[in-house]
Amino acid sequence: MPQPDLTPKLQRLALINVCLGQFMSALDSRSVTVALPTLSVYFDVSLAVVQWVPLAYQLTIVGLVLSMARLGDKLGRKKIYALGFVLLGVGSASCGLSGQLWQIIGFRVVEAVGGALVLANGRAIASTLYAREGRGRALGMMSMSFHLGYITGPSVGGFLVDAVGWRWIFFMNLPVAIAAASMAWKVLPESVTEKRDYSIDPAGMITLLMTVVSLIVGLQQIAKSGFGLFSLAAFVASAMSLVLLLYFERKDPAPLLDLSLFKVRLLTAGVLSHFFVAPSHASTCFLLLQGIPQFTPTQVGLTIIFFSLVSRVTSAR
Repeated sequence: MPQPDLTPKLQRLALINVCLGQFMSALDSRSVTVALPTLSVYFDVSLAVVQWVPLAYQLTIVGLVLSMARLGDKLGRKKIYALGFVLLGVGSASCGLSGQLWQIIGFRVVEAVGGALVLANGRAIASTLYAREGRGRALGMMSMSFHLGYITGPSVGGFLVDAVGWRWIFFMNLPVAIAAASMAWKVLPESVTEKRDYSIDPAGMITLLMTVVSLIVGLQQIAKSGFGLFSLAAFVASAMSLVLLLYFERKDPAPLLDLSLFKVRLLTAGVLSHFFVAPSHASTCFLLLQGIPQFTPTQVGLTIIFFSLVSRVTSAR
């Protein structure tokens, strides 16, 4: 695919916009974490219930990010990417205006659809814009932007909860999303120059989402009331969905998840290492939120940020 004809200035502006999308998606995901105890008290529900606020976001992204990348290839990345910012802003503002916890969880799904559009198509846009030279530097800047949002999210969220209330964790995203969407529409060229009939692979998307959601629901049920028929049924559903996912992806000529990639040992090792590191990090944060209620949200955010900062510094060595 040929690289769009861009001046260096427009190329830099496009990279700034893509980096902003990575930063915003990570910040939006992490800033809510420190507000969970506050939401638990505000809505008078357990922390196990409130944690569906971040889970709804993460699970939706996991289930949709691959499909949204394929959708950008099919319909055009620029319009899909800009739409992602709009959904992020609308969903986030709606969360801040919600009066019930279930409404927040529902609008977090809307946010996550926008986040999936931004995350999936942002890297593809940057790879195309820097196809001739500088791709490694561009992708490195995008990765840095994502981790910067990941690191600063808890401290920003904690400060907002203490200073102006939990609703502003969601309201802060709206002006940024509007500005980013407008910038994306004006600055970014359309990087898909050849229209092809891509398959979105709905079977792969649904089975992937069902595998993850059923597993999380089963674990949640065990934490809530112990192992029982409901949790067993959830685990069985997860296992069956995984089997179907593997079956569909092997049969599909253009699979959503290319299983042959796992034949690359370095890639498989990297995926497995992230798989084991991420739960340990998340569980530590959850224990921190549950075990030290005397800490303010700002203090919790600062504690989490140091944990993340040390992880990022040591991983770069």
